[in-house]
Amino acid sequence: MPDRSGLRLRFNQSIIVFTRCILCLIPTLFVLLSGTQLPAQVAGNAEGSVCDQGSENKNGFCQRTDLPENAYLTGSSFGSGWECNHGFQNVGELCEEIRVPENAYLASTGDQWECNRLFQRVGAECEEVIAPQNGYVETRFGVQETHCNWGFRKEGQTCVAIDVPSNGRLTDKNSANGWVCIRGYRAADSGCEPVFVPQHAYLAPETYSGWKCERGFRANRDSCVAILVPSNAHLNRRGDGWECNRPFTRQNDKCAENVP
Repeated sequence: MPDRSGLRLRFNQSIIVFTRCILCLIPTLFVLLSGTQLPAQVAGNAEGSVCDQGSENKNGFCQRTDLPENAYLTGSSFGSGWECNHGFQNVGELCEEIRVPENAYLASTGDQWECNRLFQRVGAECEEVIAPQNGYVETRFGVQETHCNWGFRKEGQTCVAIDVPSNGRLTDKNSANGWVCIRGYRAADSGCEPVFVPQHAYLAPETYSGWKCERGFRANRDSCVAILVPSNAHLNRRGDGWECNRPFTRQNDKCAENVP
């Protein structure tokens, strides 16, 4: 009959050896995953005073000696493995402090600077944006732009007063002159001249001529002529033409019955 106590002893010894091997691999796995710090006793001798080449013992941990000043380890195995601190920028293999010029501030990202309001970047400095007389400075999408006050238009770098003719008014719409004629007038070389409204028409500022024919009439040069609606027809939706009633169809100037 086999000695069961001996088998049990050998089994327990195997479990102990396997457990010790697993515990020995844990620090090594930690180093491979982090790539940053290594306890001195793992990298060196049993007393924990020797580190691998390229690292030194700092407070019981092996740290890289090629880390530049004002930088920190990222813990990433990609790239250099370090980045510059806030307020510093990477120049070659060093971290140099970012020089913030006058009238500027360090951006929240910490790796660049931006000009204050009413200043714009010119090279490595910030120059003031001068608003023209009768104008102001506005920021759009991070760019400082100069605009003219109401009643002025931009000519070069200055703002000149808009000369509004009689029967005209200022406008904020797209206009080369900055003004438009009031209702009942239209622009001409001499300024704003009256709109002649023919019979059976009314003022309509949205039309090119300044007037529009009433329903049942259509424009013919400078007048409005009546629309002759044939039998079995009616005025169309706009009132400037006619359509045949159902089931009639148009044939020239008449409406003929649509015979199957």
